Amino acid sequence: MGRGGQRKARTLSESEGKVSVTLLLNGGHSQTLLLGRKDPILGQLMVAIAEKNNGSGRPSRAMSIAVDNGRRSLFFSSSDLMGLLTDPPMLLQPPMAAPAAAALPPEKSPYVLIENFIEPAVHAELLAFVLAREKNFAASSVSTNDTEYRHSLVLHEFPTYSSIFRERVRALVPRLARAFGTGDFPVADIECQLTAHNDGDYFRLHNDSGSADTLDRVLTYVYYFNHEPKGFSGGQFRLYNNRIVEGRYECGDVAADVEPKNNSILFFPSHCHHEVLPVNCPTRRFVDSRFTVNGWVRRARAA
Repeated sequence: MGRGGQRKARTLSESEGKVSVTLLLNGGHSQTLLLGRKDPILGQLMVAIAEKNNGSGRPSRAMSIAVDNGRRSLFFSSSDLMGLLTDPPMLLQPPMAAPAAAALPPEKSPYVLIENFIEPAVHAELLAFVLAREKNFAASSVSTNDTEYRHSLVLHEFPTYSSIFRERVRALVPRLARAFGTGDFPVADIECQLTAHNDGDYFRLHNDSGSADTLDRVLTYVYYFNHEPKGFSGGQFRLYNNRIVEGRYECGDVAADVEPKNNSILFFPSHCHHEVLPVNCPTRRFVDSRFTVNGWVRRARAA
């Protein structure tokens, strides 16, 4: 076998299961990536092309991809993505390009957990953003002002990333409504906050729609992320079944203990009782905290 044949054989072996993807961008620009066939970034690109192709009318959104072996990030608008050139050839299959939607069960469920919710590059940028703003976090509180009910730190202003989560959560609402049997409902707002739990932090038993100003919360979401290697243990999310007693929800038996898995998002009905079990973080360093982006989907009130 000649040198050219040997080089070709090595290339095929090294790229087995990979796809060379060239992004054709507005203005004649291009960028080539080597991605796995199941890489969520490839899925997002496929979805962007499918939306452009079928005239969905959805607004453009910011996209971010790590390039040069992660040393730099390429930011562009989905409206500027003109096409994809793949080697080997691929068929455009939008259902494959939306793993989050496909992960939702068709039947009613006490909760839905979706893994690999955001692209690795966005995950890395979010973590870097949080670590750079440690001093901006404030002590969390509850409406009753009970200082022993909740221990954690909260950041309310992070517009770039809150917009990303609001958009992605909003897109899942119809499927989540079917999964939880809530029926379709008009969305008024999607609330968003960023929380850090460190050594000894917790949130005692509560639900998210038990007061006059929270009655229109229908769905709750919690996105988990952390630095690797993971520097904490504990912090499980404990979800309870509900009982209806005299026309109101009361806490029943334990439905599940959900581990805070990096880059996963948890959804459940806001009326369900839940708690955050105590976190153990031996170093007590902020970087080793259990981080979440969490919030609530509110139903539009009748005029």
